[in-house]
Amino acid sequence: MMKLNKKTAGAIIFAALVLLLFFSKTIYTYNMPEVTGTRPKRGGLSKLEISSGIAGWAETETMYAVRAGSVGRVHVREGDRVEKNQILFEMDFDLIAAERRLAETENNISKMEADIRGLYSRLDNINDALASVNFDFNASPVTGGTAMSSRTLSNYTMVSIDTAENNLSGQAGLIALELEKAAIIFRNTQFAFELGSQSRNDLLNAENNLKALFYKYEAEVNDLSHSIALKQIDLENLKLARESIREILRDYRNNRVVRAPSDGVVISLPAERGKFFQENALLASIGVGREFIVECQVSLDNNFISPGDTCELSNASHTLRGTVQRVRPSAHGKIVTVAIASDEVTDGETFTVAFDKNTAASFTIVPNSAINQDSDGYFIYQIKRRKGIMGDEYYLERVNVYLGDSDHQNTIIVRGITFFEPIVLISNRALSAGNVVTLLNAEEFFEN
Repeated sequence: MMKLNKKTAGAIIFAALVLLLFFSKTIYTYNMPEVTGTRPKRGGLSKLEISSGIAGWAETETMYAVRAGSVGRVHVREGDRVEKNQILFEMDFDLIAAERRLAETENNISKMEADIRGLYSRLDNINDALASVNFDFNASPVTGGTAMSSRTLSNYTMVSIDTAENNLSGQAGLIALELEKAAIIFRNTQFAFELGSQSRNDLLNAENNLKALFYKYEAEVNDLSHSIALKQIDLENLKLARESIREILRDYRNNRVVRAPSDGVVISLPAERGKFFQENALLASIGVGREFIVECQVSLDNNFISPGDTCELSNASHTLRGTVQRVRPSAHGKIVTVAIASDEVTDGETFTVAFDKNTAASFTIVPNSAINQDSDGYFIYQIKRRKGIMGDEYYLERVNVYLGDSDHQNTIIVRGITFFEPIVLISNRALSAGNVVTLLNAEEFFEN
């Protein structure tokens, strides 16, 4: 048997020790969690939220029915591009009925004016007749009293009657003659009573007949004045109705043809041939200009989108920049209104909307995957190094932290971290404080 010299034996023993050390360390580290580390850093958040929305015209021109009527011929369709003053459609108004109402109203006005003239004529005749007969009433022993005007006969007896020269004709003359006849009868009865040939009762009857005739015409004067006032009101109402009908006819003629108020695209056309529309009903709307709005929904906890921010809108045909106009709450989140300007966008296009915003770089931030949570709150694992039985080893310490805002990558730590030593980013196993771990990227943080 060949004997080993000391040099060979030493080499074998050294190799065995190396192998034993290797396998011992492998066995030792086999059950250790493998972690990848990172450092807290100073920086800001990069906010990003993706949504979608449909483009619509920012400015529209609308046309409403000026008067009730039916739609006649239609010249355009929804989606057509039109020019200012281009004919859109025509309206069929009932001109015949309106003209008939106007003729009836004018005829009623003529009749009313004739009636008022007739009433004025009668009133003038009575007034002229009353003014043409002068009566002088003085106290009389028949009924007693004091002197009184010729228009008040009650309780007074006429003692003298002067009939003025009567140059009246027609109805006024007949009324004056009737009054003079009654006055003469009363005067003759008065003379006969003074002579004793007629009784006091005959005198009173003659006096009452004259009074009744006089009061009748005075009452008719009052009735005529009242009737004239009422008919004047009716006449004014008829004239107002006539002006209203004339205005309707003007609207019929001026709005029979409906034209585009400006260049644009027809986006809504409720007007259909033969369809009846009430006054003020919507007939058509046109999108004008080159500005559009896109409304999209974002999450309720989104607090980084503000009016004035810019965002990117894209689809298969366009990539545009838009400006946030408004942010308002809704039942399921927040509605963001974005304004865009383009000559190529069409109403109804769907866009993907990307809201991206960077906050100020003045916070302590850590990756979201480094944050853990249990019943005691949020925490991270700090990686420490120490001497172990197999040399340098890495172990974990729990650090409780308080969180601020976050984005899809990082979270702000508002309290808890006062260092920039490595922390656990990811691990292949569950961890706990005090665990000895295998740090896969130790060279990034510790010297050999």
